Amino acid sequence: MTDPIRLAILGCGTIARTSHLPAVLVHPDVRLAALVDSDLKRAQSLLPGTPEGCVAVTYYRPLFGQLDAIINTLPNSLHAPVTLEALRAGVHVLCEKPLATTAADARVCAETAEQKNRVLAVGMNRRFVASHPLLRLVLREGLLGPVQDYEWQYGGAFAWKSASGFYFSRALAGGGALIDFGVHMLDSLIDWFGPVSEFDYQDDNLGSGIEANALLDVKHAGPYGEIQGHLRVSRTYTLKNSLLVRGAAATAEIPATDPDVVILHRTIQGQAVSETLRLPDYPATSSFYKQLDNFVESIRGRQKPEADGRRALEVIGLIEDCYRQARRIPEPWFEPLPELAKAGA
Repeated sequence: MTDPIRLAILGCGTIARTSHLPAVLVHPDVRLAALVDSDLKRAQSLLPGTPEGCVAVTYYRPLFGQLDAIINTLPNSLHAPVTLEALRAGVHVLCEKPLATTAADARVCAETAEQKNRVLAVGMNRRFVASHPLLRLVLREGLLGPVQDYEWQYGGAFAWKSASGFYFSRALAGGGALIDFGVHMLDSLIDWFGPVSEFDYQDDNLGSGIEANALLDVKHAGPYGEIQGHLRVSRTYTLKNSLLVRGAAATAEIPATDPDVVILHRTIQGQAVSETLRLPDYPATSSFYKQLDNFVESIRGRQKPEADGRRALEVIGLIEDCYRQARRIPEPWFEPLPELAKAGA
């Protein structure tokens, strides 16, 4: 297969406009054939700068016979059903995260891709920032010594300019902060440290909505032995926004402000020192371009998806288990004072 890959983008919201579309337009092996959105004006607004012949439409199914691949950026609840339709029609799929809102749906997607011999890649673009392979090198070289534990905090006031607002519906999003950004964190952590063998999860969902804050303690059983970790995500206030991986000899830090570096902190002759590690030959293209290129090369048969359906299933299964076994984050300011409770006030 040497002809350009005929591709459509399904869903023309913010992530498509700011990240996927720019990558598609500059990739030499991709020809954008269609922009699809239930709001035709939204799709048409993205047409300027697209190749001649690219159309804006409200319905995707008639396109399948004219396409090689799609990028599915629809609301979360539509990821699995539309991905399945495309795979069954013989179309390769790059699906935004999460692949599905349930493990059962993710499993069907993974199995269908295998049965149809189609590429199913999942949009874990964080795998394509330089710090992801760089930390893997640090761990494999043993620069931290025996790995002890890690802490990863990510959060701030929610400011994403969502076109549809699906993030605030459990039925459409599948959950809140954990399934939105925690899915990225868990995907990377499992890739680095191996599967999660134990966990304890807390969030602030009152039972029928979505969580804005979540705390997750995990234990990995993988290539570096038993490793404990703590994750904290928030949509309401700013956290430390960094990953710290502690070892017996050094600590590795990945700051959210510069995700292309790993900073090593250690002591030399009693003096604390830090050094910043980079991959000088790492391509300067965006993580979404690198992700698209991995998708294209996988369709060509020269690579495999960094995050495929099976890898996504493992993460979604863990998130589903967290929601099922969730405990409430203590909120003592909502509890009555002991003396008032005794008095029945």
